Amino acid sequence: MNTRKSMTLPIIITIIFIGIIVYLFMNIKQSKIVCEKKTNYDGGFSIKEVVESTTDGKKINSIKVTKTIYVADRYVNNADSIEEIKNIIQNTLDYLGNNVKYSVLDDRIIIEIEISKNELVLLDNINFVDNGGKVDVVINTNTKSSGVVTLAVGDSYTDGELMKSLKNKGYSCK
Repeated sequence: MNTRKSMTLPIIITIIFIGIIVYLFMNIKQSKIVCEKKTNYDGGFSIKEVVESTTDGKKINSIKVTKTIYVADRYVNNADSIEEIKNIIQNTLDYLGNNVKYSVLDDRIIIEIEISKNELVLLDNINFVDNGGKVDVVINTNTKSSGVVTLAVGDSYTDGELMKSLKNKGYSCK
């Protein structure tokens, strides 16, 4: 009978200890880093990229990229050209499946990419070349290229390292 009473205190202490550990794991702070870059091209095209990444202080947990392609004035009412640009970009982003959403408006194409698994996203990889009235879309899919920013969920970055890396590529970060 005496041993049962002596067991209650260690059991209570163990339960409190486990509760504290669970509480600490549930409240690990995740930082949200928002960076953006706007690039203007000859012929009136421009792209605005907004990158929102969530990190736990050591690695990237999720990435949301919003690419807004502003179409040149002479293509604004040309639905075929806008749809052609969208299809070219869509062909290169097919590997992301349902993680990509497209919105086509009169003067812009909005591409929203949300990834949270071990997937890769390329930034600053689209270029527009005005080829005598017809626009050529050049997309660099080389992940080893120095002209492309490559980010993946699971990459080891602290908040400061990620911001510094993106700032070195021309992004402004908050």
